[in-house]
Amino acid sequence: MNNYTFSPSDIIQIIGIIVSFFTSIAAIVISVKTLKQNSQMIEDSSRPYICIYGEHVYVRTPCYYLVVKNFGNSGATIQSFTYDFDISQFMPDALSDEEPFQFIEGSTLFPGQSFHSFIDFGKACSLTPTVNFHIVYSSGSHTYEEDIFLNLESYKSNFTSHTATKGQELSIIAETLQEMHIHSL
Repeated sequence: MNNYTFSPSDIIQIIGIIVSFFTSIAAIVISVKTLKQNSQMIEDSSRPYICIYGEHVYVRTPCYYLVVKNFGNSGATIQSFTYDFDISQFMPDALSDEEPFQFIEGSTLFPGQSFHSFIDFGKACSLTPTVNFHIVYSSGSHTYEEDIFLNLESYKSNFTSHTATKGQELSIIAETLQEMHIHSL
């Protein structure tokens, strides 16, 4: 039987090997976590973000639109578009047979692209103060879901007013430009 004793140099080398081993493992774990975070950050910055919101436009008379827009940086195909209230009841009487966004499923929205649907704001607010939307959309191999709570009453006091000069076409152009400027703020 060999009785081998470790010299101080051997002990230091063994400790060095053990410390190097654990340092290497820690470095690998940190690298993997960093790669996952970077991958998530890249996906978050390049993915689509489909939202729905209300928008008013004032050219001669206030108009209210429901808008579905892609605020992201890549295209998205809408797989499912559901809501908890019959929004076809929001349509003006002249368009009462229409349902907003009834054919939106299967559509692709590119970055910055939007779909608009004119609604009767007064009728909508008298029927329900809120609508909840659930949107499922995909981009490449990723699927995303959004739950959007639209409080119609929050838009009640947000209409702007314009100076009106009846019968002058230039006033319509001026109001339109003013509205565009307000929305660019």
